[in-house]
Amino acid sequence: MYSTLSDIQTKNGVSQNVYGTNEAGEQIVVEHKERKRKVRKLVSTALILAIILTTTLWYIRSMSVGSMEGEIIFLGAGPGRSFAITEDNTLWAWGGIRGRMGRSLIEGVSNSRRPVPIMEDVAVVAGGGQTMVITTDGTLWGWGGNRNGQLGDGTMRDRLTPLPIMGRVAAVSTSVVNTAAITKDGTLWAWGNNRYGQLGDGTQECKWAPIQVKENVIAVSTGAYYMMAITEDGTLWGWGRNHRGQLGIGTDRDSRIPRPIKENIVYVSTGYSHTMAIDAEGILWAWGDGFQGTLGDGTEQDHLMPIPIKENIVTVLASMTRTMAVDGNGILWAWGSNYSGWLGTGSVESENYLLPTRVMENVSAISTVGGHAIALDKDGGLWVWGDNSSGQLGDGTRRDRNVPIQIR
Repeated sequence: MYSTLSDIQTKNGVSQNVYGTNEAGEQIVVEHKERKRKVRKLVSTALILAIILTTTLWYIRSMSVGSMEGEIIFLGAGPGRSFAITEDNTLWAWGGIRGRMGRSLIEGVSNSRRPVPIMEDVAVVAGGGQTMVITTDGTLWGWGGNRNGQLGDGTMRDRLTPLPIMGRVAAVSTSVVNTAAITKDGTLWAWGNNRYGQLGDGTQECKWAPIQVKENVIAVSTGAYYMMAITEDGTLWGWGRNHRGQLGIGTDRDSRIPRPIKENIVYVSTGYSHTMAIDAEGILWAWGDGFQGTLGDGTEQDHLMPIPIKENIVTVLASMTRTMAVDGNGILWAWGSNYSGWLGTGSVESENYLLPTRVMENVSAISTVGGHAIALDKDGGLWVWGDNSSGQLGDGTRRDRNVPIQIR
């Protein structure tokens, strides 16, 4: 029979616990000193096992970097996180903010400082306050933040597990509060916040499920409370918020319906309140908010209409306060805010670059959101730089980088 507290005795000044009696009727006691020694031994053993387990998990996570083999076919980025899709259609992710909905990577993987596989059969990925992917069968899936209905599942409930939203999808674009998708028949759909009429349906009512916006669309880009789309005939259309002239229609008035902006356009990218577009001759055009040099025209002035910036450009990405573009020779150019050296020029000064500045060569693809950027070179190498506060650079640290570093 085990003892109760009343069974504690004292012998020669040393406390004893009585645990019962033996066959001879003698009390079986264990001195506290002996018990403390055994407890310390158990605690030490547990600590050693915990260290071994932690080291093993870290090793497994680190090994996942080396297993990201095969050609990278798609890059993506979201606030505090990065994505890559390999040729076997595996989606890899890194970064993420623990405990913050919309910034976690996926259910069971809130954050990682190294690339980890999170989903299979993925063809396209886009990250905003939510994460949206198109699988190889054309199904659009979404998870993450949903406070503006940007997942399109008919609710405002945040999700950690991917949900199917719609089928036959060819392209998707996201912002923090909106999502837009193009189906294979060229129909543009949009949903989420509609405070400034950025859904293009003529109202300011938020939509928690996809609504049809326009037909014959081949490309779409969602900015902060505004959208841009290119139709099959090369016409660029814009709608939504226009307080800095980001619609390019010659005024600063918002538009709740699509407005034609420019013809002969093949590519468009929206930032927070500035827009970049490439025409069929490879000329880069810019308009909207010029603060901190985001337009690249040598000034910080806003422009209500498109102005030419640079020739021989094949791709461009507008971010919140920065712009990056790749020319026909594979040279990556950047301009705008260099806060904490995030442009990747090597400077740590928080200065503004008002003109395109050379960053690196041999580039085939880029993606940038917020303060970090990722690039793929023509040899398949993966490069990263900028803000790394959430591990979104994938180099195993949280150290910011002011020059591109190779992680694969």
